[in-house]
Amino acid sequence: MTTTTRCREIPASAAPPRGARRAPRTGRAAALALAFAVALAGCASLPAPEPPSYLDERTGITLTVVDTPLVLARDRRDLAANARDYLTLVAVSRNQSGRITSALLLYRWSTIDSRFATPSAAEPKLVIVADGRDIRPQPLGATPREFQPSPTHDLWHPPVSQVATTAYRIDAATLRFIAESGRISAFIDQPGDDLPYALWRDGRAALARFAGNAQ
Repeated sequence: MTTTTRCREIPASAAPPRGARRAPRTGRAAALALAFAVALAGCASLPAPEPPSYLDERTGITLTVVDTPLVLARDRRDLAANARDYLTLVAVSRNQSGRITSALLLYRWSTIDSRFATPSAAEPKLVIVADGRDIRPQPLGATPREFQPSPTHDLWHPPVSQVATTAYRIDAATLRFIAESGRISAFIDQPGDDLPYALWRDGRAALARFAGNAQ
């Protein structure tokens, strides 16, 4: 997994090295300001996080997953205050003996209505609306085993007990278009569940990084 090194804090009252000549007060202030400027410049130059990769030991497939998912939500004030239904969209690629394919995981979950996350007989028809364009990815069928949570990865699985998971086919060009779109919403195209979801957690920058490495 890619890790990012944090910048070390510089204490404002740092003492000079033992035996060092004490600088005048104005000189010390200037030196301290310069140290902070150098530290800030170092923080600004840190590279953006790369999508992390995992080896799924159950299947031997290497998975690369977006470092921040897209999360869309809709209010459910008919049930309770601050209640919402969510769609979490996670871009992931599978490397199976050098054959790389991309997929989009959909997690459907709710803060209050457990019925919402109950898997239906038919795969949900996800529609992502990006800058007015309807994107309708095709379901893969049964969720591949490597996409299911394991001790080494959870692929941004929501932290609730009831979650419905669907995997869809998608390509890098479509992911890139979504990442570069100014407005994003989504809905499930089926009777009784077609109310729109608005962007709630913006993961477009992470999706752009992922799409840049995907095939």
